[in-house]
Amino acid sequence: MALPKIGYDVGNESLRNNCFSFLQEHLEKHPDRVCMKWVNTKNKLWFDYNPFARTLQHDPFTYKDIYDMVVHVAAGYQKLGIGKGDRALVYVPMIPWLYTGMFAFQMLGATCIFLDSFARADQLEYVAGLCQPKAWLSGERGFAMGAGKPALEAIPVKINMGPCTKTWTARFEDLLKTPEVAAPVPVTQEHTALITFTTGSSGTPKGADRSHRFLAAQHYAIDACLPYEEKDLDLPVFPIFSLNNLAAGVTTVLPAINVAEPADNDPYVLFTQIKGEGITTLTLNPSLLNGLNKYCLEKGQTLPGLRRVAAGGAAVSRDVVADFAKIAPNAELVVMFGSTEAEPMAHITGKEMLAQRSVTEDDPELVDAGVNVGHFAHGLQYKFIRIVRGPVEIASDEQWAALEVPKGSVGELLVAGEHVCRSYYNNPEAFKTSKIRDHKDIVWHRTGDLGRLDEKGNLWIVGRIHNVIEREGKYLFPVQAEVVLKRQPYTRLAAYLGVPDPKLGEKAVCVVAPKEKADLGNRKLGTEREAEIRRVMGKNGLPVDEVIFFPDIPMDPRHRSKVEYA
Repeated sequence: MALPKIGYDVGNESLRNNCFSFLQEHLEKHPDRVCMKWVNTKNKLWFDYNPFARTLQHDPFTYKDIYDMVVHVAAGYQKLGIGKGDRALVYVPMIPWLYTGMFAFQMLGATCIFLDSFARADQLEYVAGLCQPKAWLSGERGFAMGAGKPALEAIPVKINMGPCTKTWTARFEDLLKTPEVAAPVPVTQEHTALITFTTGSSGTPKGADRSHRFLAAQHYAIDACLPYEEKDLDLPVFPIFSLNNLAAGVTTVLPAINVAEPADNDPYVLFTQIKGEGITTLTLNPSLLNGLNKYCLEKGQTLPGLRRVAAGGAAVSRDVVADFAKIAPNAELVVMFGSTEAEPMAHITGKEMLAQRSVTEDDPELVDAGVNVGHFAHGLQYKFIRIVRGPVEIASDEQWAALEVPKGSVGELLVAGEHVCRSYYNNPEAFKTSKIRDHKDIVWHRTGDLGRLDEKGNLWIVGRIHNVIEREGKYLFPVQAEVVLKRQPYTRLAAYLGVPDPKLGEKAVCVVAPKEKADLGNRKLGTEREAEIRRVMGKNGLPVDEVIFFPDIPMDPRHRSKVEYA
Protein backbone atom coordinates (compact mmCIF):
# COMPACT_ATOMS: atom_id res chain seq x y z
CA MET A 1 0.00 0.00 0.00
CA ALA A 2 1.43 3.36 -1.05
CA LEU A 3 2.20 5.88 1.66
CA PRO A 4 0.09 9.05 1.68
CA LYS A 5 1.69 12.25 0.46
CA ILE A 6 3.61 14.09 3.16
CA GLY A 7 1.17 16.36 4.97
CA TYR A 8 -1.85 14.46 3.67
CA ASP A 9 -2.52 11.51 5.97
CA VAL A 10 -6.09 12.73 6.30
CA GLY A 11 -7.83 12.31 9.64
CA ASN A 12 -4.84 10.72 11.37
CA GLU A 13 -2.14 11.72 13.80
CA SER A 14 0.76 10.47 11.72
CA LEU A 15 4.49 10.73 11.10
CA ARG A 16 3.66 11.33 7.40
CA ASN A 17 1.97 14.58 8.40
CA ASN A 18 5.17 15.87 10.02
CA CYS A 19 7.18 17.95 7.51
CA PHE A 20 10.33 16.39 8.97
CA SER A 21 9.42 13.45 6.70
CA PHE A 22 10.78 15.41 3.72
CA LEU A 23 14.26 15.38 5.28
CA GLN A 24 13.94 11.69 6.15
CA GLU A 25 13.04 10.82 2.55
CA HIS A 26 16.09 12.65 1.18
CA LEU A 27 18.31 10.95 3.75
CA GLU A 28 17.11 7.57 2.49
CA LYS A 29 17.43 8.47 -1.22
CA HIS A 30 20.69 10.43 -1.31
CA PRO A 31 22.40 10.82 2.09
CA ASP A 32 25.66 12.03 0.53
CA ARG A 33 24.12 14.69 -1.72
CA VAL A 34 25.13 18.19 -0.66
CA CYS A 35 22.13 19.75 1.07
CA MET A 36 23.54 23.16 1.88
CA LYS A 37 26.66 25.27 1.34
CA TRP A 38 27.60 28.47 3.05
CA VAL A 39 30.45 30.95 3.50
CA ASN A 40 31.58 30.99 7.12
CA THR A 41 32.35 34.26 8.89
CA LYS A 42 36.13 33.85 8.63
CA ASN A 43 36.02 33.26 4.88
CA LYS A 44 33.62 36.15 4.34
CA LEU A 45 35.85 38.56 6.28
CA TRP A 46 38.85 37.44 4.24
CA PHE A 47 36.91 38.15 1.05
CA ASP A 48 35.63 41.54 2.24
CA TYR A 49 39.05 42.85 3.27
CA ASN A 50 41.23 41.29 0.57
CA PRO A 51 41.19 43.50 -2.54
CA PHE A 52 42.62 40.65 -4.62
CA ALA A 53 39.95 38.12 -3.58
CA ARG A 54 38.02 36.70 -6.53
CA THR A 55 36.46 33.59 -5.00
CA LEU A 56 34.47 32.69 -1.89
CA GLN A 57 35.19 29.41 -0.12
CA HIS A 58 32.00 27.51 0.80
CA ASP A 59 31.60 24.82 3.46
CA PRO A 60 29.30 21.91 2.41
CA PHE A 61 26.77 19.95 4.48
CA THR A 62 25.25 16.73 3.11
CA TYR A 63 21.69 15.62 3.82
CA LYS A 64 23.13 13.14 6.32
CA ASP A 65 25.06 15.96 8.02
CA ILE A 66 21.89 18.06 8.39
CA TYR A 67 19.80 15.07 9.52
CA ASP A 68 22.33 14.03 12.15
CA MET A 69 22.51 17.58 13.56
CA VAL A 70 18.71 17.85 13.67
CA VAL A 71 18.07 14.62 15.60
CA HIS A 72 20.81 15.36 18.16
CA VAL A 73 19.66 18.97 18.69
CA ALA A 74 16.08 17.73 19.04
CA ALA A 75 17.20 15.34 21.78
CA GLY A 76 18.87 18.30 23.47
CA TYR A 77 15.62 20.27 23.22
CA GLN A 78 13.79 17.39 24.90
CA LYS A 79 16.21 17.50 27.83
CA LEU A 80 15.27 21.18 28.19
CA GLY A 81 11.62 20.20 28.47
CA ILE A 82 10.59 21.22 24.95
CA GLY A 83 8.05 19.00 23.26
CA LYS A 84 4.87 18.74 21.24
CA GLY A 85 2.67 21.83 21.41
CA ASP A 86 5.40 24.13 22.73
CA ARG A 87 6.33 27.28 20.82
CA ALA A 88 9.84 28.53 20.14
CA LEU A 89 10.85 31.98 18.93
CA VAL A 90 13.61 31.71 16.31
CA TYR A 91 15.67 34.84 15.67
CA VAL A 92 18.72 33.66 13.76
CA PRO A 93 20.29 34.87 10.48
CA MET A 94 20.37 32.81 7.29
CA ILE A 95 22.97 30.19 8.24
CA PRO A 96 22.82 26.35 8.19
CA TRP A 97 22.01 26.15 11.91
CA LEU A 98 18.86 28.23 11.42
CA TYR A 99 17.38 25.29 9.51
CA THR A 100 18.87 22.70 11.86
CA GLY A 101 17.26 24.46 14.81
CA MET A 102 13.89 24.87 13.08
CA PHE A 103 13.64 21.29 11.86
CA ALA A 104 14.57 20.04 15.34
CA PHE A 105 11.62 21.93 16.84
CA GLN A 106 9.23 20.80 14.12
CA MET A 107 10.16 17.11 14.31
CA LEU A 108 9.15 17.20 17.99
CA GLY A 109 5.77 18.71 17.14
CA ALA A 110 6.83 22.09 18.54
CA THR A 111 5.98 25.28 16.66
CA CYS A 112 8.64 27.65 15.29
CA ILE A 113 7.90 31.37 15.45
CA PHE A 114 10.16 32.81 12.78
CA LEU A 115 11.14 36.46 12.59
CA ASP A 116 13.36 37.95 9.90
CA SER A 117 16.75 39.12 11.16
CA PHE A 118 15.77 42.75 10.44
CA ALA A 119 12.98 42.63 13.05
CA ARG A 120 13.11 45.41 15.66
CA ALA A 121 12.93 45.01 19.43
CA ASP A 122 9.31 46.22 19.59
CA GLN A 123 8.33 43.63 16.96
CA LEU A 124 10.03 40.87 18.92
CA GLU A 125 8.19 42.00 22.05
CA TYR A 126 4.84 42.08 20.23
CA VAL A 127 5.36 38.58 18.83
CA ALA A 128 6.45 37.17 22.19
CA GLY A 129 3.38 38.66 23.85
CA LEU A 130 1.09 37.25 21.17
CA CYS A 131 2.58 33.76 20.92
CA GLN A 132 3.87 33.15 24.49
CA PRO A 133 6.88 31.03 23.45
CA LYS A 134 8.48 28.58 25.85
CA ALA A 135 11.90 28.83 24.18
CA TRP A 136 13.92 31.47 22.35
CA LEU A 137 16.73 30.51 19.94
CA SER A 138 18.94 33.51 19.21
CA GLY A 139 22.39 35.02 19.39
CA GLU A 140 23.35 37.41 22.19
CA ARG A 141 22.45 40.37 19.97
CA GLY A 142 18.84 39.21 20.03
CA PHE A 143 18.83 38.64 23.78
CA ALA A 144 20.26 42.14 24.29
CA MET A 145 17.33 43.54 22.31
CA GLY A 146 15.02 41.81 24.78
CA ALA A 147 16.41 43.66 27.80
CA GLY A 148 13.62 45.59 29.47
CA LYS A 149 10.96 43.89 27.32
CA PRO A 150 8.70 41.93 29.72
CA ALA A 151 7.32 39.40 27.23
CA LEU A 152 10.82 38.56 25.98
CA GLU A 153 12.41 38.44 29.40
CA ALA A 154 9.64 36.07 30.53
CA ILE A 155 10.59 33.36 27.99
CA PRO A 156 11.88 30.59 30.29
CA VAL A 157 14.27 28.74 27.96
CA LYS A 158 16.89 30.85 26.18
CA ILE A 159 19.23 29.01 23.80
CA ASN A 160 22.24 30.98 22.62
CA MET A 161 23.72 30.38 19.17
CA GLY A 162 27.19 31.73 18.45
CA PRO A 163 29.65 33.68 20.64
CA CYS A 164 28.63 33.63 24.27
CA THR A 165 29.66 36.05 27.02
CA LYS A 166 26.83 35.34 29.48
CA THR A 167 25.13 32.33 30.96
CA TRP A 168 21.94 31.23 29.22
CA THR A 169 19.73 28.19 29.62
CA ALA A 170 21.74 26.34 26.98
CA ARG A 171 24.16 26.81 24.11
CA PHE A 172 23.17 25.53 20.69
CA GLU A 173 26.72 24.32 20.12
CA ASP A 174 26.37 22.05 23.17
CA LEU A 175 23.00 20.73 21.94
CA LEU A 176 24.72 19.62 18.73
CA LYS A 177 26.85 17.33 20.92
CA THR A 178 23.87 15.67 22.64
CA PRO A 179 24.72 11.92 22.58
CA GLU A 180 21.08 10.80 22.26
CA VAL A 181 18.93 11.14 19.14
CA ALA A 182 15.26 12.11 19.11
CA ALA A 183 12.49 10.36 17.23
CA PRO A 184 9.98 12.34 15.15
CA VAL A 185 6.56 12.90 16.66
CA PRO A 186 3.28 12.15 14.83
CA VAL A 187 1.01 15.14 14.24
CA THR A 188 -2.32 15.92 12.61
CA GLN A 189 -2.43 17.74 9.28
CA GLU A 190 -3.44 21.06 10.83
CA HIS A 191 -0.93 20.98 13.69
CA THR A 192 0.90 24.32 13.57
CA ALA A 193 4.47 23.88 12.32
CA LEU A 194 5.50 27.48 11.72
CA ILE A 195 4.28 31.00 12.43
CA THR A 196 5.65 33.71 10.14
CA PHE A 197 4.70 37.35 10.17
CA THR A 198 3.60 39.78 7.49
CA THR A 199 5.72 42.93 7.15
CA GLY A 200 2.94 45.02 8.69
CA SER A 201 2.89 47.39 5.70
CA SER A 202 -0.88 47.73 6.07
CA GLY A 203 -0.99 47.72 9.89
CA THR A 204 0.15 45.49 12.75
CA PRO A 205 2.10 42.40 11.55
CA LYS A 206 -0.09 39.30 11.44
CA GLY A 207 1.16 35.82 12.33
CA ALA A 208 0.35 33.40 9.52
CA ASP A 209 -0.50 30.03 11.09
CA ARG A 210 1.30 27.54 8.84
CA SER A 211 0.28 23.97 9.55
CA HIS A 212 2.30 20.95 8.44
CA ARG A 213 -0.30 20.39 5.69
CA PHE A 214 -0.01 24.01 4.55
CA LEU A 215 3.81 23.84 4.34
CA ALA A 216 3.57 20.63 2.31
CA ALA A 217 0.90 22.12 0.03
CA GLN A 218 2.99 25.25 -0.47
CA HIS A 219 5.97 23.11 -1.45
CA TYR A 220 3.89 21.18 -3.98
CA ALA A 221 2.55 24.46 -5.44
CA ILE A 222 6.01 26.05 -5.72
CA ASP A 223 7.43 22.86 -7.18
CA ALA A 224 4.78 22.96 -9.91
CA CYS A 225 5.78 26.54 -10.82
CA LEU A 226 9.53 26.19 -10.28
CA PRO A 227 10.56 22.55 -10.72
CA TYR A 228 14.18 21.72 -9.96
CA GLU A 229 16.48 19.39 -11.83
CA GLU A 230 18.62 16.87 -9.96
CA LYS A 231 21.90 18.73 -10.58
CA ASP A 232 20.60 22.22 -9.77
CA LEU A 233 22.39 24.46 -7.31
CA ASP A 234 19.96 27.08 -6.04
CA LEU A 235 20.77 30.35 -4.28
CA PRO A 236 17.69 31.82 -2.53
CA VAL A 237 17.79 35.16 -0.68
CA PHE A 238 14.52 34.52 1.20
CA PRO A 239 15.14 32.56 4.43
CA ILE A 240 11.81 30.72 4.37
CA PHE A 241 12.18 29.79 0.70
CA SER A 242 15.09 27.57 1.68
CA LEU A 243 12.58 25.34 3.48
CA ASN A 244 11.07 24.60 0.07
CA ASN A 245 14.55 23.66 -1.20
CA LEU A 246 15.01 21.24 1.68
CA ALA A 247 11.66 19.66 0.84
CA ALA A 248 12.61 19.48 -2.86
CA GLY A 249 15.98 17.84 -2.19
CA VAL A 250 17.92 20.45 -4.14
CA THR A 251 21.34 21.76 -3.10
CA THR A 252 21.01 25.19 -1.50
CA VAL A 253 23.83 27.75 -1.54
CA LEU A 254 23.13 30.34 1.14
CA PRO A 255 23.77 33.95 0.10
CA ALA A 256 26.96 35.45 1.53
CA ILE A 257 25.24 38.78 2.12
CA ASN A 258 23.34 40.20 5.06
CA VAL A 259 19.82 40.23 3.65
CA ALA A 260 18.68 42.37 6.59
CA GLU A 261 21.21 45.12 5.88
CA PRO A 262 21.71 45.70 2.13
CA ALA A 263 25.19 46.83 1.12
CA ASP A 264 26.57 48.38 -2.07
CA ASN A 265 28.74 45.35 -2.83
CA ASP A 266 25.92 42.78 -2.50
CA PRO A 267 25.60 42.35 -6.30
CA TYR A 268 29.35 41.67 -6.57
CA VAL A 269 29.19 39.09 -3.77
CA LEU A 270 26.26 37.31 -5.42
CA PHE A 271 28.02 37.44 -8.81
CA THR A 272 31.09 35.84 -7.24
CA GLN A 273 28.97 33.05 -5.71
CA ILE A 274 27.07 32.43 -8.95
CA LYS A 275 30.27 32.16 -10.97
CA GLY A 276 32.38 30.35 -8.39
CA GLU A 277 29.84 27.74 -7.32
CA GLY A 278 28.20 27.18 -10.70
CA ILE A 279 24.76 28.32 -9.52
CA THR A 280 22.02 27.25 -11.94
CA THR A 281 18.94 28.75 -10.27
CA LEU A 282 18.36 31.90 -8.21
CA THR A 283 15.53 33.34 -6.14
CA LEU A 284 15.87 37.11 -5.70
CA ASN A 285 13.89 40.18 -4.77
CA PRO A 286 13.56 42.85 -7.51
CA SER A 287 16.05 45.15 -5.78
CA LEU A 288 18.84 42.55 -5.87
CA LEU A 289 17.89 41.50 -9.40
CA ASN A 290 18.22 45.10 -10.54
CA GLY A 291 21.55 45.42 -8.69
CA LEU A 292 22.89 42.25 -10.32
CA ASN A 293 21.83 43.53 -13.74
CA LYS A 294 23.54 46.85 -13.15
CA TYR A 295 26.79 45.28 -11.91
CA CYS A 296 27.07 42.88 -14.86
CA LEU A 297 26.21 45.52 -17.46
CA GLU A 298 28.72 47.99 -16.02
CA LYS A 299 31.47 45.38 -15.80
CA GLY A 300 30.70 43.70 -19.12
CA GLN A 301 29.98 40.37 -17.38
CA THR A 302 27.44 37.67 -18.21
CA LEU A 303 26.02 34.66 -16.36
CA PRO A 304 25.63 31.96 -19.03
CA GLY A 305 25.43 29.15 -16.44
CA LEU A 306 22.08 30.31 -15.05
CA ARG A 307 19.08 28.39 -16.35
CA ARG A 308 16.37 30.08 -14.25
CA VAL A 309 15.88 33.04 -11.95
CA ALA A 310 12.73 33.57 -9.90
CA ALA A 311 11.99 37.09 -8.68
CA GLY A 312 9.39 37.87 -6.05
CA GLY A 313 8.37 40.31 -3.36
CA ALA A 314 7.37 43.21 -5.60
CA ALA A 315 6.70 44.11 -9.21
CA VAL A 316 9.47 43.75 -11.79
CA SER A 317 9.52 46.27 -14.64
CA ARG A 318 9.95 45.42 -18.32
CA ASP A 319 13.19 47.43 -18.28
CA VAL A 320 14.67 45.12 -15.61
CA VAL A 321 13.49 42.06 -17.56
CA ALA A 322 15.16 43.34 -20.73
CA ASP A 323 18.43 44.02 -18.89
CA PHE A 324 18.37 40.54 -17.35
CA ALA A 325 18.07 38.95 -20.80
CA LYS A 326 21.37 40.66 -21.70
CA ILE A 327 23.33 39.34 -18.70
CA ALA A 328 21.84 35.81 -18.54
CA PRO A 329 21.12 34.80 -22.14
CA ASN A 330 20.38 31.16 -21.31
CA ALA A 331 18.13 31.75 -18.29
CA GLU A 332 14.39 31.86 -17.95
CA LEU A 333 13.15 34.65 -15.69
CA VAL A 334 10.01 33.84 -13.70
CA VAL A 335 8.33 36.68 -11.83
CA MET A 336 6.36 35.32 -8.88
CA PHE A 337 3.40 37.07 -7.29
CA GLY A 338 2.29 36.10 -3.81
CA SER A 339 2.23 37.02 -0.13
CA THR A 340 3.01 35.60 3.29
CA GLU A 341 -0.43 33.97 3.31
CA ALA A 342 -0.48 32.68 -0.27
CA GLU A 343 2.68 31.91 -2.25
CA PRO A 344 2.57 31.45 -5.19
CA MET A 345 -0.60 33.17 -6.43
CA ALA A 346 0.48 33.85 -10.01
CA HIS A 347 3.57 33.91 -12.17
CA ILE A 348 4.75 35.18 -15.54
CA THR A 349 7.95 34.61 -17.49
CA GLY A 350 10.23 37.38 -18.66
CA LYS A 351 9.63 36.36 -22.29
CA GLU A 352 5.86 36.70 -21.78
CA MET A 353 6.36 40.15 -20.25
CA LEU A 354 8.49 41.36 -23.16
CA ALA A 355 6.13 39.86 -25.75
CA GLN A 356 3.03 41.60 -24.40
CA ARG A 357 1.92 44.80 -26.06
CA SER A 358 2.68 47.91 -23.98
CA VAL A 359 1.54 51.51 -24.41
CA THR A 360 5.19 52.45 -23.97
CA GLU A 361 5.85 51.11 -27.46
CA ASP A 362 3.66 53.90 -28.85
CA ASP A 363 5.09 56.59 -26.59
CA PRO A 364 8.01 56.10 -24.14
CA GLU A 365 6.37 58.51 -21.66
CA LEU A 366 3.24 56.38 -21.36
CA VAL A 367 2.98 53.62 -18.74
CA ASP A 368 0.59 50.67 -18.55
CA ALA A 369 -2.18 50.99 -15.96
CA GLY A 370 -0.88 48.23 -13.72
CA VAL A 371 1.56 45.33 -13.73
CA ASN A 372 0.85 42.02 -15.44
CA VAL A 373 1.77 39.24 -12.97
CA GLY A 374 0.61 36.41 -15.23
CA HIS A 375 -1.72 33.47 -14.76
CA PHE A 376 -2.99 32.10 -11.46
CA ALA A 377 -1.20 29.14 -9.88
CA HIS A 378 -2.84 25.77 -10.39
CA GLY A 379 -5.53 24.93 -7.84
CA LEU A 380 -6.28 28.48 -6.70
CA GLN A 381 -9.81 29.81 -6.57
CA TYR A 382 -10.15 33.57 -6.95
CA LYS A 383 -12.65 36.42 -6.88
CA PHE A 384 -12.57 40.22 -7.27
CA ILE A 385 -14.77 42.25 -4.93
CA ARG A 386 -15.66 45.91 -4.46
CA ILE A 387 -13.36 48.00 -2.28
CA VAL A 388 -14.55 47.48 1.29
CA ARG A 389 -12.46 48.93 4.10
CA GLY A 390 -13.80 46.69 6.85
CA PRO A 391 -14.84 43.09 7.61
CA VAL A 392 -16.98 41.21 5.10
CA GLU A 393 -19.45 38.45 5.95
CA ILE A 394 -20.99 36.14 3.36
CA ALA A 395 -23.99 33.92 4.05
CA SER A 396 -25.35 33.27 0.53
CA ASP A 397 -24.58 33.21 -3.19
CA GLU A 398 -26.66 36.37 -3.52
CA GLN A 399 -24.33 38.23 -1.17
CA TRP A 400 -21.35 37.14 -3.24
CA ALA A 401 -23.07 38.35 -6.41
CA ALA A 402 -23.71 41.76 -4.86
CA LEU A 403 -20.09 42.07 -3.71
CA GLU A 404 -18.19 40.91 -6.80
CA VAL A 405 -17.23 43.43 -9.49
CA PRO A 406 -18.07 42.91 -13.19
CA LYS A 407 -15.66 40.71 -15.14
CA GLY A 408 -12.53 42.65 -16.11
CA SER A 409 -13.13 45.44 -13.56
CA VAL A 410 -10.70 46.41 -10.79
CA GLY A 411 -11.46 44.95 -7.38
CA GLU A 412 -9.79 43.49 -4.33
CA LEU A 413 -8.32 40.06 -5.08
CA LEU A 414 -9.50 37.14 -2.95
CA VAL A 415 -7.93 33.67 -3.13
CA ALA A 416 -8.66 30.26 -1.63
CA GLY A 417 -6.97 26.88 -1.96
CA GLU A 418 -4.72 24.30 -0.37
CA HIS A 419 -1.66 26.56 -0.22
CA VAL A 420 -3.58 29.57 1.10
CA CYS A 421 -3.11 30.15 4.84
CA ARG A 422 -6.47 29.79 6.57
CA SER A 423 -5.86 31.51 9.90
CA TYR A 424 -3.69 33.85 11.97
CA TYR A 425 -2.21 32.71 15.23
CA ASN A 426 -4.11 33.94 18.28
CA ASN A 427 -5.58 36.85 16.33
CA PRO A 428 -9.33 36.58 15.66
CA GLU A 429 -9.48 40.29 14.77
CA ALA A 430 -6.98 39.76 11.94
CA PHE A 431 -9.08 36.85 10.69
CA LYS A 432 -12.15 39.07 10.68
CA THR A 433 -10.49 41.80 8.60
CA SER A 434 -8.33 39.64 6.28
CA LYS A 435 -10.38 36.47 5.77
CA ILE A 436 -13.91 35.57 4.71
CA ARG A 437 -15.41 32.23 5.74
CA ASP A 438 -18.40 31.88 3.43
CA HIS A 439 -21.61 29.84 3.66
CA LYS A 440 -19.84 26.86 2.01
CA ASP A 441 -17.14 26.91 4.72
CA ILE A 442 -14.50 28.06 2.23
CA VAL A 443 -11.92 30.40 3.79
CA TRP A 444 -11.04 33.21 1.38
CA HIS A 445 -7.93 35.31 1.91
CA ARG A 446 -8.34 39.02 1.28
CA THR A 447 -5.00 39.88 -0.30
CA GLY A 448 -5.45 43.66 -0.05
CA ASP A 449 -4.21 43.81 -3.66
CA LEU A 450 -6.33 45.60 -6.23
CA GLY A 451 -6.36 44.04 -9.65
CA ARG A 452 -8.29 42.82 -12.65
CA LEU A 453 -8.29 39.89 -15.05
CA ASP A 454 -7.78 40.58 -18.75
CA GLU A 455 -9.33 38.68 -21.67
CA LYS A 456 -6.33 36.30 -21.82
CA GLY A 457 -6.57 35.33 -18.16
CA ASN A 458 -3.67 37.51 -17.02
CA LEU A 459 -3.82 39.13 -13.60
CA TRP A 460 -3.02 42.87 -13.55
CA ILE A 461 -2.18 44.47 -10.19
CA VAL A 462 -2.86 48.22 -9.89
CA GLY A 463 -2.35 48.94 -6.19
CA ARG A 464 -3.27 48.09 -2.60
CA ILE A 465 -6.43 48.88 -0.69
CA HIS A 466 -4.50 50.71 2.02
CA ASN A 467 -2.81 53.06 -0.46
CA VAL A 468 -5.58 53.66 -2.99
CA ILE A 469 -6.42 57.37 -3.31
CA GLU A 470 -10.08 58.42 -3.28
CA ARG A 471 -10.12 61.81 -5.01
CA GLU A 472 -13.36 63.55 -5.95
CA GLY A 473 -15.25 60.26 -5.70
CA LYS A 474 -12.85 58.40 -8.02
CA TYR A 475 -10.16 55.87 -7.18
CA LEU A 476 -6.52 56.46 -8.15
CA PHE A 477 -4.03 53.60 -7.98
CA PRO A 478 -0.30 54.05 -7.16
CA VAL A 479 1.39 51.35 -9.29
CA GLN A 480 1.18 53.20 -12.61
CA ALA A 481 2.10 56.53 -11.02
CA GLU A 482 5.15 55.08 -9.24
CA VAL A 483 6.48 53.67 -12.52
CA VAL A 484 6.05 57.07 -14.20
CA LEU A 485 7.95 58.77 -11.39
CA LYS A 486 10.71 56.15 -11.25
CA ARG A 487 11.37 56.61 -14.95
CA GLN A 488 12.53 60.16 -14.35
CA PRO A 489 16.33 60.05 -14.67
CA TYR A 490 16.96 61.77 -11.32
CA THR A 491 14.61 59.56 -9.26
CA ARG A 492 15.94 57.05 -6.72
CA LEU A 493 12.65 56.29 -4.94
CA ALA A 494 9.10 57.50 -5.50
CA ALA A 495 5.60 57.30 -4.03
CA TYR A 496 2.11 58.44 -5.02
CA LEU A 497 -0.10 58.90 -1.98
CA GLY A 498 -3.35 60.38 -0.80
CA VAL A 499 -3.45 63.15 1.82
CA PRO A 500 -6.74 64.24 3.43
CA ASP A 501 -8.18 67.34 1.77
CA PRO A 502 -11.43 69.19 2.69
CA LYS A 503 -12.45 69.76 -0.94
CA LEU A 504 -11.12 66.71 -2.79
CA GLY A 505 -11.52 64.11 -0.05
CA GLU A 506 -7.90 63.17 -0.68
CA LYS A 507 -5.35 65.06 -2.74
CA ALA A 508 -2.83 63.23 -4.91
CA VAL A 509 0.76 63.85 -3.81
CA CYS A 510 3.93 62.80 -5.64
CA VAL A 511 6.93 62.22 -3.37
CA VAL A 512 10.34 61.83 -5.00
CA ALA A 513 13.66 60.99 -3.37
CA PRO A 514 16.38 62.08 -5.83
CA LYS A 515 19.56 60.14 -6.51
CA GLU A 516 21.63 63.15 -5.53
CA LYS A 517 20.60 64.62 -2.16
CA ALA A 518 22.38 67.85 -3.05
CA ASP A 519 19.59 68.47 -5.58
CA LEU A 520 17.15 69.05 -2.70
CA GLY A 521 18.56 72.50 -2.02
CA ASN A 522 18.30 73.69 -5.63
CA ARG A 523 14.98 75.56 -5.89
CA LYS A 524 15.29 76.27 -9.61
CA LEU A 525 15.94 72.60 -10.35
CA GLY A 526 13.05 71.61 -8.11
CA THR A 527 10.64 73.95 -9.92
CA GLU A 528 11.71 72.59 -13.32
CA ARG A 529 11.34 68.99 -12.19
CA GLU A 530 7.93 69.61 -10.63
CA ALA A 531 6.68 71.06 -13.92
CA GLU A 532 8.01 68.04 -15.80
CA ILE A 533 6.37 65.63 -13.31
CA ARG A 534 3.01 67.37 -13.67
CA ARG A 535 3.29 67.24 -17.45
CA VAL A 536 4.18 63.55 -17.78
CA MET A 537 1.72 62.48 -15.07
CA GLY A 538 -1.02 64.44 -16.83
CA LYS A 539 -0.14 62.72 -20.08
CA ASN A 540 -0.85 59.40 -18.32
CA GLY A 541 -4.18 60.69 -16.99
CA LEU A 542 -2.89 60.91 -13.40
CA PRO A 543 -3.77 64.05 -11.42
CA VAL A 544 -1.11 65.75 -9.29
CA ASP A 545 -2.09 68.16 -6.53
CA GLU A 546 1.32 68.49 -4.91
CA VAL A 547 4.92 67.46 -5.55
CA ILE A 548 7.36 66.93 -2.69
CA PHE A 549 11.10 66.26 -3.02
CA PHE A 550 12.36 64.42 0.06
CA PRO A 551 15.67 62.80 1.11
CA ASP A 552 14.29 59.29 1.55
CA ILE A 553 11.18 57.11 1.31
CA PRO A 554 10.63 54.15 3.65
CA MET A 555 10.68 50.78 1.89
CA ASP A 556 9.47 47.44 3.21
CA PRO A 557 12.33 45.82 5.17
CA ARG A 558 11.83 42.32 3.77
CA HIS A 559 12.13 42.97 0.03
CA ARG A 560 13.42 46.57 -0.14
CA SER A 561 11.19 46.93 -3.19
CA LYS A 562 7.83 48.29 -2.02
CA VAL A 563 6.97 51.66 -0.50
CA GLU A 564 5.86 51.46 3.13
CA TYR A 565 2.71 53.57 3.01
CA ALA A 566 1.57 54.56 6.51
